[in-house]
Parts: sequence; C-alpha cells; structure tokens
Amino acid sequence: MHYIDVAQGALVSMETERLRNSLLAALSHDLRTPLTLLVGLSESLTRSKPVLPVAQLNMAHALHGEALRMSALVANLLDMARLQSGEVKLQLEWQVLEEAVGTALRLTSSSLSNHIVTTSIPVDLPLIRFDAVLLERVLCSLLENAAKYTVPGSSIDICAALRGPWVRLTIADNGPGVAPGREEEMFEKFTRGERESARSGVGLGLAICRAIVEAHGGRISYARSDLGGAAFIITLPLGQPPSTPDLDMDTRNTV
Repeated sequence: MHYIDVAQGALVSMETERLRNSLLAALSHDLRTPLTLLVGLSESLTRSKPVLPVAQLNMAHALHGEALRMSALVANLLDMARLQSGEVKLQLEWQVLEEAVGTALRLTSSSLSNHIVTTSIPVDLPLIRFDAVLLERVLCSLLENAAKYTVPGSSIDICAALRGPWVRLTIADNGPGVAPGREEEMFEKFTRGERESARSGVGLGLAICRAIVEAHGGRISYARSDLGGAAFIITLPLGQPPSTPDLDMDTRNTV
C-alpha cells in the first residue's frame, strides 16, 4: 500500500507539472502578441511629433519600460515551458567560451556600468560544444543578477578553468549572497533571491539557467564566493573536438 501511494503521488505530481507547463505555454503564447503591440505603441508615443509635454512624455517612457519588462517575463514563462517539454532544440557547435563571455558582457554592459568586472579565462582553453545563443542567455542572466543584488561599485569576477573532463566557469560577486539552506531552492521555478523585494522578476531566471545548462549535459550550482558573496558555477563537458586538417599535407597535395 505504501509503494502504491508513492507511485500514485509521483504520477499526480508529474501530471500536475505537465498541465502547469501546458497552461503557462498557452497563456504566454496568447499574451505575446498584445504585449508586442503594446511595446510598439508605447515606443511610438515616446517618439511622436510634435514632442509630448514633459509629464506625458515621462508617462509614455514609464509605460514603454513596463511593457518591455512584462514582455520579458512572458517570454521567460514560455521559454521555461518549452525547455521542460523538450521542444527547444540545441544548435550545438564547437566554439570558444571566451567569445560567449564577451558577447554576454557586451549585452549587459548597461547593467554592469557601475560595477567592477574582471575576467580570467585561459587562452589555451579547448573548444566546447554549446548553443551560443542559449549559453549567452545563461551568462547574461547570471551577470544581471549579480548587478541587481549588489550595490554600485561591487566587484564581479568571471573565471574559467579545466577540471578533469569538465570546463568550470564561475561568476562571483561580493554581495550579500544567498541565505544558508536556500542554495538549491534558488534554482526552483518562481523562487527569488529575496522573498519580499521591490526588484522586478518572477523567479524564473535561475530555473531557466539550470534547464539550459543541463540540456548541454552540464551542471550549475551555487557556492559562497571568495569575495564573500554569491558564486554560480557552471560545469560543461569537454567532449572531443573535431581534429583540424593538416595544412602542410593539404599544401603538398595541391602542389
């Protein structure tokens, strides 16, 4: 009877999760079109001719900002549902990790403008097979979190190193970190770093990060950083990069 109850409980839990993902996907999909229209209309208001009076212009900018934020939240909901349903197909290619880090830093430059960012990535780090768009999204999310939950002037360190058959990438800061006992809870859906916070978000960022990293066959975890704050550690498998052709042999064959 005990094992029957356990099996039935697991089945109900799986079905509940499936239904929730389906509902989130349907709801997010239906909201995307009106939100996209709202973003466009609000942006048009900010650029209208003749220029709006100051009070109305400020309201138009506020409307545009909130529409963008809501659109991003809905996109996260839809992406989370797609990742968990297996609908997202990875575009895997052998690439340089440093380039993905550089792209993420450029995309988050405005958020990081008041922070001290340092990077340490070995020049001889081997190629890694990953989906550049998705991995850059993970890095952007972690960097924006580091900027969001630390005060201006804080330090953010990005470093990479080989660990056996893995590449370990760490993003660390000197902020308050995560409360003890919540290290794993942070990666669950709809969980936020601060339970009651004025900061925007619905607590999907780290859940999406974990889903993306695990889809690559890797792992993501939290640890206390050497700087005293939070450290998010991504480990990705090295794999076996394709061998490069022998250029000298090609030249001899051509001659």
